[in-house]
Amino acid sequence: MLKTLLSVFLLWGSFHTIVSAQVTYKLEKWGKVSEADLKLTHCSFDSGASSMILQDVGSMELTYTRDGWRVLFNHRRRIKIFDETALDQGNLRILYRADKDVEKFKELDIQLILPNGEVQKVKSDNVFTEKINKYVSAKKVFIPNLQKGCIVEYRYELESAFIASLYETWFFQQDIPVRWSQLSTTIPQYFTYVYLMHAPRKFDLNENHQESITSAFTNPYGASVTTFGLSHLPGIKDEPFITTLEDYRAHIGFQLSEVIVPGRSSEKYLTSWEELAKKMEEDEDFGAQYKNDGKFDKIWSAFREAVPENTPRAELPEKVLRFVSTNIQWNGENRRYSEASLNAAFTKKSGSTADLNLAVVALLRKLKFDAIPMLISTREHGMMYDLYPFADQFNTVVAFMLEGEGGQLLDATNPKRPVGWMRAECYNGQGWLVDQKRPNWVDINAPEFSETWLGSAKLNEEGVLEGHYTIIKSGPAATQWRTELEGEKEDAFIKSNFAAEFPERMVDSIAFSERNQLDKPLKVDFHCVVPNAATPVNDFLYLRPVLDYFVVKNPLKNPHRSFPVNFTYPYKSQYVLNLELPKGYLLEEIPPAARISLPENGGKIQFSVGKADENHIQVILKMNISKLEFLPSEYDALKQFFDLMTEKVQLQLALKKA
Repeated sequence: MLKTLLSVFLLWGSFHTIVSAQVTYKLEKWGKVSEADLKLTHCSFDSGASSMILQDVGSMELTYTRDGWRVLFNHRRRIKIFDETALDQGNLRILYRADKDVEKFKELDIQLILPNGEVQKVKSDNVFTEKINKYVSAKKVFIPNLQKGCIVEYRYELESAFIASLYETWFFQQDIPVRWSQLSTTIPQYFTYVYLMHAPRKFDLNENHQESITSAFTNPYGASVTTFGLSHLPGIKDEPFITTLEDYRAHIGFQLSEVIVPGRSSEKYLTSWEELAKKMEEDEDFGAQYKNDGKFDKIWSAFREAVPENTPRAELPEKVLRFVSTNIQWNGENRRYSEASLNAAFTKKSGSTADLNLAVVALLRKLKFDAIPMLISTREHGMMYDLYPFADQFNTVVAFMLEGEGGQLLDATNPKRPVGWMRAECYNGQGWLVDQKRPNWVDINAPEFSETWLGSAKLNEEGVLEGHYTIIKSGPAATQWRTELEGEKEDAFIKSNFAAEFPERMVDSIAFSERNQLDKPLKVDFHCVVPNAATPVNDFLYLRPVLDYFVVKNPLKNPHRSFPVNFTYPYKSQYVLNLELPKGYLLEEIPPAARISLPENGGKIQFSVGKADENHIQVILKMNISKLEFLPSEYDALKQFFDLMTEKVQLQLALKKA
């Protein structure tokens, strides 16, 4: 069967023409490059690109082997190098699953085509296997002699047991432009899949036909062969304030819906949310972990020893969260299922999100709270599909307690995090409650990230600013500081987190308030001296009064953006400085007040400089962003918003000697 499949793949690669209503594209043979492509010097549809994918061709065939049903995945890619800045395209990194029982990396060929058409094979000496972690490995390739005008071409084959997702999502769009991307799927008549697609327009190619498949391991069967193609896709690169680029790149994914075996009853994989919840509740590595006392009895006994039985009920959720987060350190892994047992994680003092947060659920339920696991897809993992009940769309779990209005979230991955908040990556819009009687989707509202700077200072005629500052951090900003403060010297910490653009600054007399009250704002007072805060020039002092702020430079660099700006939290930032001027100096001109608002009350900026008297001024800069997602059509307004913010942060006041 492998030989037959390879023949099909090579037939695919032979010269033939694909025709659709919009695009005609000729696939080229392995190693055969047209004269036009050898001479190609730029990408016509993505100006400035230093390289381009000429053709990206994949096939996924679900076939029956001696090991049962498997997905045979073939991939062939051809890349043109336009200039030296793209030579890193010669450092290939192909990821695959490390477990050989579920995925086998079978073949890899790489070759370099020089500008004169000469073909050079890349030897196996330049191919290395890297184990990234216990789940993922990579083939790393170094291509020697790569130069401007070359073409890199590689192909490989995998055999995967991941039939539920038909191996993996196919991305038509990459970080460099793609002239043509094509995927073919061969799906036997017994299997039904749901397509999960995102594309900027209709497919340039979308064809389907039926084939009869002959296999050495089973009777002949019919299969549906579908080919999708997209052309002229500009490169799409990661930018600030985004969930994951994978959500916005043109792609197609698959989820197994049903299997019908002749002579037997069908098995539905996409049934209902109730059925999925029931299946997970009965799973030994999920529901049994918090329903079976034997899975967490050691944790329960230790908790009862640490927390008195007469503890007020209202305090118990916080006690549970603190107990779990301090006794089981998060190992950095997002998981839906516990790999051993909650007791094992407690003994090891380390575990995944499943170990920690299912332990929270277990203890809360033991204390008679209505606690339920909530599945989430983290921002990096991507979007969720509330229409389709399949577990693979989620990659982590937190605890949810149905107490009070709207319920409460608990995430034990950080001992400095209070009840009600999660890690930033978990704020991805919504989560799903694993409860067969109440399998609900719940909207997740992110808390406000708030920062305040209050200063009272005096400037001398040498340009030295000295005074007292108060910084107040609220919400996730407070959790972030409390976490980073652990084990750090307070003076070094404040110096590294205040007025970073003034390297000669000095701080002392530091006093923190509410450092251990995790649900309250964190406050710090300190004395500060900033040499060279102002620059003397003849009879003038030029002072930048805003020493620190939420952003000091506009993070939105690109003039345009094709996908949304997505903030993790609502943000609020304010800076207030009461400043005494040097004796004999006056503010030459009061800058005009500024105010700008984003569309749909998405945010606003306020800036003003006021004079209390001839020797005292007050500088106020306030900003808030209340809307979490801004569409590409709103990008210009948002970019101007940040432009104004950074302009006011960098503003200099002119003080003139009287």
